Amino acid sequence: MNNQMSGKMKRMIRLYRWAIPVALVYCMAFSFLFAGAAFKLLGGGVPQTDPEKFNVYGGADIYSSLEGRMMTFEFASDFKETNHYYFVYDEESLPYIIQVHGNLSKEALKIQSYLYEDSKEEPEPVSFYGIAAPIEENIRKYAIESYNEMWEEDLVTEDNFSDYFGEYYLDTTRKPESPVSKNVSLLFLWSAMLALAATAYLAAKLTDPRLKKSRATLKAWTEEKLLFVDRQLAQPGTSAYEKEKLYLTQDYIVTNAEGFEILPYQSIERIFHTVAGPNMRLMAESSGQKYHTLILTKGTGSKKKEAFQELADRIKRKIEDRKEEQLRDTLTSEILTDFKTEDWRAEAAASLEEKGTRLIPGIVGALIGALIGAALWVLIGQIGFIAGIAGFVMLKLSLGGFEKLGRRLDKRGAIICLFITAGMIFGANLLDYGVSMTRAYFEFEASFETMAYVFSNFGKLMSEMDMWKGFFVDLAIGYGLSVWSSLGAIRAIMSMQVSE
Repeated sequence: MNNQMSGKMKRMIRLYRWAIPVALVYCMAFSFLFAGAAFKLLGGGVPQTDPEKFNVYGGADIYSSLEGRMMTFEFASDFKETNHYYFVYDEESLPYIIQVHGNLSKEALKIQSYLYEDSKEEPEPVSFYGIAAPIEENIRKYAIESYNEMWEEDLVTEDNFSDYFGEYYLDTTRKPESPVSKNVSLLFLWSAMLALAATAYLAAKLTDPRLKKSRATLKAWTEEKLLFVDRQLAQPGTSAYEKEKLYLTQDYIVTNAEGFEILPYQSIERIFHTVAGPNMRLMAESSGQKYHTLILTKGTGSKKKEAFQELADRIKRKIEDRKEEQLRDTLTSEILTDFKTEDWRAEAAASLEEKGTRLIPGIVGALIGALIGAALWVLIGQIGFIAGIAGFVMLKLSLGGFEKLGRRLDKRGAIICLFITAGMIFGANLLDYGVSMTRAYFEFEASFETMAYVFSNFGKLMSEMDMWKGFFVDLAIGYGLSVWSSLGAIRAIMSMQVSE
């Protein structure tokens, strides 16, 4: 039946036409994100510059190479145990400190074994490439302790440390950026900005009162009645004010000034206009003291106000004339059939029941609402308060999300929201602990790699830190507070009637 409507009516009832641009912006954001990830991988290849010979006094951030003849076991590692520190000896048996990511190569293992094993055959030297970096205080302490223990003599002290190892070590985990990888941060920034812009725009549209008003109209008017109104729009007697998005048909006022509305003439009690700053509105009051915007004009100056006053008076006269015509004339049989037995507002509730629940979009809306509640849970937890009270907000947001995208909330949908909320509480508690550990480890190294390390080793780190007990205690408290604060909502859900 929607195909039978005119383009004018289709434009007014197409409430989510902005969804396509938002989806395109999200697609652009993900494209930038994937492009940045691809460029990062490309930028991790062979450097395009020639290294200098490593100089322990030469300065930081210099791409350098070191030819190692012998190599000790590691004497220190980072908190993730992924980057390891070694002493390496060159052809003159001078010691250097280097940092290596992960396991050693086969060639490096050979020069390491050569140092500790009796072997007459000297292995081929190994070239290490990296960036010169200042030796940090904690590395200095580990180096002094390990070197002295290895030689069983206090050879190195804080005073003569630079005489043995210099001021810089060779960080082989870093390489010079390729021309491609220099654009990675820019691509990531663009993707984040686009995603934030799209999210903000989406949130603004979904919370726009105009959308709420238009959705209420579409719920109240069946497609058959919309088609009837559409036929009246095409009649010669219809007064059309395209610029103001106002149409006066034989029986209805159709406006899209601040949301799509259809108003029967007999429901209008008075017409008036307001001026507030640059906004000039022509308003209608219907039964029940409901107010509707017929025209919204912006502008200042006497000419603008005079033009608006003239237009408002003309529309008022036409509406009054139509109302008088309706009092004199009898309604057509089609209108009588539709309205003689029930009030149009009662029919709005009936039409809402006619439209079944859209389960899949409703579940998506419930998940979105629960995710927002989970973010609130984590935020409250990071501030230091008990986050369980956020369970009530999570349930309300989940129910609201289901109703918005699923057309209406029935008992089945409400129970689904309960299960989603229960699962999301567990996930929010996991995320809360993950964020707490990440913040703690950021004191050592703030990077995406640290974040990935924490979440990929979540169970192991929780066990090592003996945090599981606290996790389950917080989870129990969270569920208890959530059930207590949501008890009224849960009882209301259980008392709902099951939809046919």
